Amino acid sequence: MRAYGAICAFVASFLAMAEPASAIQGGTVSKHGPWAARVYIDGEPSCTGTVVAPEWVITAGHCVRYDNWDITFRVGSLDQRHGKVVRRVENGTVFAPGADVALVRVPRLDVQPIELGTSASVKVGRGVRSYGWGATCAPPRSEGSCQSNVLKQAQVTIVKHADKRCELLVGTGDFCVQRGTGLPAGGDSGGPATAFDKAGREVLVGVLSASDRTEVASFGDVTRLRSWIKWVIRTGGH
Repeated sequence: MRAYGAICAFVASFLAMAEPASAIQGGTVSKHGPWAARVYIDGEPSCTGTVVAPEWVITAGHCVRYDNWDITFRVGSLDQRHGKVVRRVENGTVFAPGADVALVRVPRLDVQPIELGTSASVKVGRGVRSYGWGATCAPPRSEGSCQSNVLKQAQVTIVKHADKRCELLVGTGDFCVQRGTGLPAGGDSGGPATAFDKAGREVLVGVLSASDRTEVASFGDVTRLRSWIKWVIRTGGH
């Protein structure tokens, strides 16, 4: 419940902003991320997602929670002002068990999906890469005052689930990271955490759920959801 409360506060504060959100605090401008998707709620940029199959985008559950929200995605560009806009398929949202993660069905995309990582990539002390179009600044500045139109990335490090800094953010299906070259913030929700596998491929290991905007953030552990993700993609979740 503590993690759920933190998530609700996180999305409520973000959706209350008058201006659209932007990109990761610190970090660098990303030069790669063909599978990255910008998420819009009722036409306003709000979250980040990742293409995991030609007809499926993965993002945070709280970003697509309600059926009466008009959810669209912009894909195919690292600049949110460009790319193709697609609308989620009606009744095509499937929520993960035990994690703030959702798969959203869209019309077939001409986008190279990202591969799914394995549990070997989610270890304490392991560095992972966070992507998003969320806020570039930290409180007390308004997140809406520091927006960026380009995708950004930051290196973060996985810390122990029991780390006291993570207490209000992580659920049982999450892993916690600490700030490295930057930290995800408002607007990065649903964005990917990636790692490189033994073959040198960049693979998806997490979906951003929440951030304290200063030290730590939590990600839904995609490696625990591999079977569920593959089942949804294969069956449509039915």
